[in-house]
Amino acid sequence: MSSKIYNKKQFLLPESHRSMSCYHAKVMEDGIMKLTIHDCKRSVQLKNDLNNEDEIDEAIEKLNNFAEGILELKKFIQENFKK
Repeated sequence: MSSKIYNKKQFLLPESHRSMSCYHAKVMEDGIMKLTIHDCKRSVQLKNDLNNEDEIDEAIEKLNNFAEGILELKKFIQENFKK
């Protein structure tokens, strides 16, 4: 496995003075992937070892399902709550 790294951090509401919500997506030199989502005082972390073929597939499936769920929730909010 190559030692490619990825490291991206971003605030979800960068202009807000009230929100510290952010995410941190990282692939470290040892092949460990971590996606951490922070909102106020809580965090959720997805983690996989990209040195293992099964865990690579799991990481991709987790990310695909998470992205799909986010888009579905966004659509629901826009259709039902946005005026």
